[in-house]
Amino acid sequence: MDDMAAYYPPPPGTLPTYAYYQAPPPPQPPAAVAPPPQPYLPHLHQAPFPSYGAPLASYGSYDEVRTLFVAGLPEDVKAREIYNLFREFPGYESSHLRSPSKNSQPFAFAVFSDQQSAVAAMHALNGMVFDLENGSTLYIDLAKSNSRSKRSRDEDRHGS
Repeated sequence: MDDMAAYYPPPPGTLPTYAYYQAPPPPQPPAAVAPPPQPYLPHLHQAPFPSYGAPLASYGSYDEVRTLFVAGLPEDVKAREIYNLFREFPGYESSHLRSPSKNSQPFAFAVFSDQQSAVAAMHALNGMVFDLENGSTLYIDLAKSNSRSKRSRDEDRHGS
């Protein structure tokens, strides 16, 4: 019968209690109106260097970039291949291929309807082997600014 006692837990109150254990506090009842959550702002441990002159507004404009810069393309790439690469991604609007010159490799830009769509495509395709024969691996990042259509550049030149 003593063997059977090993299968059952000891009766309550016979276990040792530890002075350092403290039961968690009971949950607080929900408030009638909870305050809105505060956005996370990083805590700066020291002031930026005096020579640091980047305005905070530049971060906002970077956040709105919805154009991807695409490098690592083979020299024989066609505009249709760039279109086929991005066309299935939600928010894709257009792409522009820049042909290689003697001093540069070809590169492309892909324009999306919003930054979230552009970033999703970037994460899905960055580092992908584009051409097995040449070993061309894509490097994709947000462009420095949004691409403008040919029409809007012509309007800028003519002052309209």
